[in-house]
Amino acid sequence: MSLKKNDIPYASRIELVACVALACLNIALFAVISLIVKEIDATILAVAIVLLYLCEVSVLYFARKRKVREVSEPGIHVMLSERSSAVLKNTAKPIAAFNGDAVMVWCNPSMLAILDGEENPIGRDIESLFGEYIEPEKFGEEDIVIGGRSYKTESFKLASRSAEDDLYILMLDDVSALYEAEKRYNDNRVCVAYIAIDNIEDVLHYVHEKFRVAVSVVDEKLKAWADSMNATIKSYENDKYIMFFDSVSLDKCLESRFSILDVIRETRVGDGVSITISMGVSRSDGSLRDRELAARDAIDLALQRGGDQVVYIDNGVTEYYGGRTKSVYKRSNVRSRTFTNQLTALMGRSDNVIIMGHRYGDFDSFGASIGVARIAMLCGLKVNIAVDLRDKNLENCIRVMQGTEEYSQIFVDNADGLDLVGPDTLVVLVDHNTTARSQFADIATKVKTVAIIDHHRKTEAFEDTVRAYYIEPSASSACELVAEMLESAVSSQNLLKEEADMLLAGILLDTKQFTRNTGTRTFGSAQYLRGAGANPTDVYALFKTSPDDLKKESRFHTAITIYRGNIAISACDGETDDSYRVIASKAADKMLTLRGIDAAFTLVRINDHVHISGRSSGSVNVQLILEKLNGGGHFNVAGAQVESDSIINVLETLKASIDDYFDS
Repeated sequence: MSLKKNDIPYASRIELVACVALACLNIALFAVISLIVKEIDATILAVAIVLLYLCEVSVLYFARKRKVREVSEPGIHVMLSERSSAVLKNTAKPIAAFNGDAVMVWCNPSMLAILDGEENPIGRDIESLFGEYIEPEKFGEEDIVIGGRSYKTESFKLASRSAEDDLYILMLDDVSALYEAEKRYNDNRVCVAYIAIDNIEDVLHYVHEKFRVAVSVVDEKLKAWADSMNATIKSYENDKYIMFFDSVSLDKCLESRFSILDVIRETRVGDGVSITISMGVSRSDGSLRDRELAARDAIDLALQRGGDQVVYIDNGVTEYYGGRTKSVYKRSNVRSRTFTNQLTALMGRSDNVIIMGHRYGDFDSFGASIGVARIAMLCGLKVNIAVDLRDKNLENCIRVMQGTEEYSQIFVDNADGLDLVGPDTLVVLVDHNTTARSQFADIATKVKTVAIIDHHRKTEAFEDTVRAYYIEPSASSACELVAEMLESAVSSQNLLKEEADMLLAGILLDTKQFTRNTGTRTFGSAQYLRGAGANPTDVYALFKTSPDDLKKESRFHTAITIYRGNIAISACDGETDDSYRVIASKAADKMLTLRGIDAAFTLVRINDHVHISGRSSGSVNVQLILEKLNGGGHFNVAGAQVESDSIINVLETLKASIDDYFDS
């Protein structure tokens, strides 16, 4: 491929002509000397002339290598052509030429004008001129601030033979007015917030006389907060508000991490019951309606995560603030009856139902699956429970249920479950709220209709296939929620004893034998199951462990370290197997009995994953801590699974998350 004339740098063409001229002169010199001095040997003379020519070429080369410090205006004319250089010189845009070392070698009067106080900028590098270093190759990629004004950069590179001869033309475009207009638009953009009082029903039940006073105090605090931000706030129900404010005020709220949560929490009624609020905020791009819809989704997420927190959504990015107190225990079971009707309506439109718990199932997910299966049977549907049939932790439970006629053929694995999926199949997820954590995620993602029953805090938006959900973080367990649903739809006399046993086992597991996170609804569900024939003695038999498991658990107890004075951490590395997942959670429960310990974490490496179990006595939200490690769960019980071959690295990440939780 041949080069056009304009593709060859001007300086290179001059040097090429010089080399040819020197060669001709040396040939002429050889001829003259040969004629005048006949005694000199022609070979020796030819060698001398060649050496002389090489020396002359070397001188030209090293002269070309000299560092360029300044290009004169005539030089710019030569390099850019007379017309082009005149345009660059007289244009209103600031323009300068830099060499390969980012040193200015030429500039036009407009550039001199914006470089206030710079009499002779030629020969100075770009950092001393503009306050920051920019590589010449990145000219045009970054904005520059000069004298408080913003400039957008454009550039092009002149052709050269070597890096030493590189020449870059930098042009600046003043965009300060554009940026200021954009900032004014962003600062004045209307943000939308939905606000809800979390425990208004609970306060009303206990202290009816003081209820109005307490709500009026909260109302005054919210309005005073809105006034401080020049916001508009309106109440559309006794316990719900909508607020509009500008983006500058939102930035202040983000900076203070929504301190209004603490202000409202100081409002107490009755026997010191605190009132808390949940808030959903959005300033996403688009129309005001788009932001209002996003704020509505945010408040729903805040309530599903347990309340007393702010969920902020901005262009698909979700952030959480607060959530440091336990979920308010809801006394009303209206929502339970409503969801039961909604679920049975979905079942009525389905051909079959597949029920599925989370990966590494436990008694709570298994018991809840059994309870939902009973509801599906009452609807006359074909129902199956997808479960890992090789799970040692559920081995006894599966054997007990398969001993009954109705459940002998109900359990399926992943392959059989996929074969059961049809266009009108309903999948019910229990004890978790994302398909990624399902026992068999490919089954959950294959269907078009999904329902969710869970007591863990929601961590991310639902998939489009979710048609109904019942998430109640204040509940002790998924089995408690399902038992309430059964109580509203099924007489205890129509429930099998084995079904009642499995549901009671799930409640006992998550409440640690009714010692944690219990309420009146928890004992009400247990009473219903006891009436259905649940036998505590038979249920406790499911919790018995083998001597080998006890030895494995001792590995955690002998490696406990205390972090920050109130956090117990234990890590188990080395030879492990799948049974250590359950053993690690049991060890974390035992570590909470240590004096002065508010939370406990156990880590165990199984193959190429590190499993983390977190437990809390109620003053530390372990779910928020493990969210930073892509985990989740409940205020008191949470877990995470991190892909790593180094338990030390995961341990340091966990400590960093703990520090962030307490320091923020």
